[in-house]
Amino acid sequence: MKGMPRTELAQSDWTPEARAEFLRRRRGRNFLLLAALGGFCLVIYAIALVKLHQYGTMW
Repeated sequence: MKGMPRTELAQSDWTPEARAEFLRRRRGRNFLLLAALGGFCLVIYAIALVKLHQYGTMW
């Protein structure tokens, strides 16, 4: 059984400032995506609660 192929590191032409800016923006996008997914889950949960209560099978 063979393992995963080894990857070779390429030389990066990014400056430390550009890399820091990229990481800062990526972190912001990740938090925005987390908030959007959390909001979507809350909406689905609220709809499920309303529907279950409406049809009388929850309480």
